[in-house]
Amino acid sequence: MNTLFCLVSRQAMANVIPVLMYKPNKVLLFATPEEKNTANHLEKLFISKNIVVNRIDDLDAYDYLKFKDCILKEINKENGNHVLNVTGGTKLMALAAYEAFAEKDKHIIYCNTDRNQIIHLFPKLYTEKLNLNISIDDYLLSYGYKVVATRTDEVKKEYFKLFELIESKNLKLNFAKFLNDYRSMTGSGNPLRTYYDKKNKIFTIQKTSSSIILSVNEFKIKFDDEKFLKGDWLEYFMLYSLGKQNIKPEVGVKIVSDSNVENEIDIIFIKDYQLYLISCKSGKNTDPNKDIYEIETLRNIAGGTFGKAFLFTIQNLTEGMKHRARDLKIETLTFEKITHKEFY
Repeated sequence: MNTLFCLVSRQAMANVIPVLMYKPNKVLLFATPEEKNTANHLEKLFISKNIVVNRIDDLDAYDYLKFKDCILKEINKENGNHVLNVTGGTKLMALAAYEAFAEKDKHIIYCNTDRNQIIHLFPKLYTEKLNLNISIDDYLLSYGYKVVATRTDEVKKEYFKLFELIESKNLKLNFAKFLNDYRSMTGSGNPLRTYYDKKNKIFTIQKTSSSIILSVNEFKIKFDDEKFLKGDWLEYFMLYSLGKQNIKPEVGVKIVSDSNVENEIDIIFIKDYQLYLISCKSGKNTDPNKDIYEIETLRNIAGGTFGKAFLFTIQNLTEGMKHRARDLKIETLTFEKITHKEFY
């Protein structure tokens, strides 16, 4: 493929997927003033892949004839194998571009991410399964973000041994309650040295001058600080669950936009060419409504409608909160009912 014509729209992945799959020599980006930022992000990503990018900006999305003439002009500039990706742009832009390519008997494709396929529309109708590798970095770059830090490399194998133990002994809810009680009892004004499960006598936390030790019966795990015990453990449990589903996510991810706006995402991974974001909330004092809108905001800025958002909590949400999450297309998961099959 020599040149791929792309109609820029807010949903960047509609153009990213075909470009990374076919690796054309050149990409032409057709953008309205409203989509200039998206075009900037796409250009940066494609250039990083050693693809030549030409821009046709400030187009009128609703001037059908003028846009068709613009497409024809670009086709006529040079001979070669031209392909139109008709997935993006406005409906009028797509129709005008389609008509221009059809008149020139040129190839037209559509990216159908719902079915993980490219539909070849013209001159012959057939489908092709998506086949490409896309990284989290590439995905985020197409939306103007980059990863600046993660905690994935800090994961200890002992975390997963701990989770295996509490699941095998059916201690999940006891464990969650113990850590929640520990958090509420060990504020800055009450720095306990030892904290234990008085009722079941299963869990114990001991603080030394250099570390903190969690004991579950005979099993012991050492920490340098209290972050795991006071909330981060739920993120690592989701990491453990995803590992059972052959998914390799990033945990504790900090992303920064082109304008230096920072956001943090608890869990992030790519599956079936879509970005998955999971917000993990371990405390009783968090505001579920705020949590729902927070993950919705992150999904929009880092993945658009191609992104999938999940809220993972210890406690069950009320029916009203579940309904609000469903309205925003956010799925909810709870620690008690996790099956390790949620993302198969």
